[in-house]
Amino acid sequence: MTWNDNLKIGIPAIDTQHKMLCDMTDNFLDACKSGKGRQEIVNLISFLEQYTIRHFHDEEIVQKQSGYPKFEEHKAIHEAFIKKVQELKEEIIRDGASIVTVGKINSIVVDWLLNHIKKEDQELGRYINKK
Repeated sequence: MTWNDNLKIGIPAIDTQHKMLCDMTDNFLDACKSGKGRQEIVNLISFLEQYTIRHFHDEEIVQKQSGYPKFEEHKAIHEAFIKKVQELKEEIIRDGASIVTVGKINSIVVDWLLNHIKKEDQELGRYINKK
């Protein structure tokens, strides 16, 4: 999930956090693929979960302060994603990081984040940068 300029939304603080999320997701996937210990993988998914919660909170503050009209819809999307990450974490704690889990991480975390940044977050960036 390599960061590139196509993912920028034009809000520097949010772009920095998005880059960090991309890097963290790559580290997590690398740990799963290389067969790191279960505890290390659990620690990484826990860190990813907490960072995501913090990032969404920060992004929602920006939305509220700017009067973003799609705030409630965007917040609901964030909440659904956090739930998915928490379910993945529970699965990893219960079953370990299998090939199936890595596939789920790719489809749930990587695809979701990239699509979310490219669609919803870039729309937010356009809204804020018009002001």
